[in-house]
Amino acid sequence: MPLKNLGLLALVGLAAFGCDDLDEFKTSRGTVFRGDVVGSDSDPAQSSFIRQGFPSHSRMELEFDPDATGVSAEADDRPVAPGRVHTYTCPANKSECDAREGTPGPFDRARLDPIENLTHDPLSEYTFPGFGRLRNYMFSVRFETQPENGDGIRRNAMLFVSLMDTGKVEVRAISPSVLSADGESDQFSALFGVFILSRQSR
Repeated sequence: MPLKNLGLLALVGLAAFGCDDLDEFKTSRGTVFRGDVVGSDSDPAQSSFIRQGFPSHSRMELEFDPDATGVSAEADDRPVAPGRVHTYTCPANKSECDAREGTPGPFDRARLDPIENLTHDPLSEYTFPGFGRLRNYMFSVRFETQPENGDGIRRNAMLFVSLMDTGKVEVRAISPSVLSADGESDQFSALFGVFILSRQSR
């Protein structure tokens, strides 16, 4: 067989292999991607340079379907959510726990909302320095911060989801702070957290 044809077959094989890899990131009723926020080993009462708004041993659970990430809205309907995200904090005496044992965090089974117009922009092909990322996604997430008194404050966050060749998922959660009524101080802190998730049973 000519070398040119062999090269073409190799490229087709690599493309097919990449698609199969993404299928492995689909969760089911019995599985979820779960893991800690990076920086949990620092002082629990303090933020760190890689963690703000997420206490030590904050955990994230991610339901995800790569096949639904490119679904567009029809008429006035919202796009199908490719997944949901849930955060919680383990008790002080436990570094690992499941959601039933933890204190709810900012995201309460919040849906991942695709940004439809992003599919037509080069930003949808963003990458990180380094290797090991099979695919990166960007989603909007709506959540609510509940003050001690009064109604909840509705907020938005950006989630950057990276599917890794190790089978793990990296999630970066970012949301700006909420200013107080005088506009001079933060009523609620910003959110920044990097979570390393692995597939686990529910």
